[in-house]
Amino acid sequence: MRTGGYNTKVKKLILEFLESKKNTSVSVQNIADYLNNCGEETNITTIYRQLEKLEEEKKLIRHSAEDGKKALFQYIADDGECLKHLHVQCTACSKIIHLDCCDSKEFIAHLLEKHGITLDCSKTVLYGLCEDCKNKRSGA
Repeated sequence: MRTGGYNTKVKKLILEFLESKKNTSVSVQNIADYLNNCGEETNITTIYRQLEKLEEEKKLIRHSAEDGKKALFQYIADDGECLKHLHVQCTACSKIIHLDCCDSKEFIAHLLEKHGITLDCSKTVLYGLCEDCKNKRSGA
């Protein structure tokens, strides 16, 4: 049976993977594949446990995939501002675009002022096609 050091190593590897993919969202299966490629066999429950700890530490945010069928995780490190603005995920390449512009902030304020809605930006992701993928599809 493995000891407590196991979780530390798994957490370190998960953080390493998330940092390398910080501009995209990843699934638990992506993380499990990475761990297996590193020679670290672990179960999905352990991965979820580590992800929950990282979420509590505000190092990542969790949101649903476009189809709503699985959880995705985005590394944010210690960027508290990342929890205060909207994000768009490209439906083709999974890249995350941070909408930390004035228009986004005005929209969030509008929702509160006109509709009484306090938006939880850590769980709100918009979906669309990023400029690079749009250009690839149009042949530009």
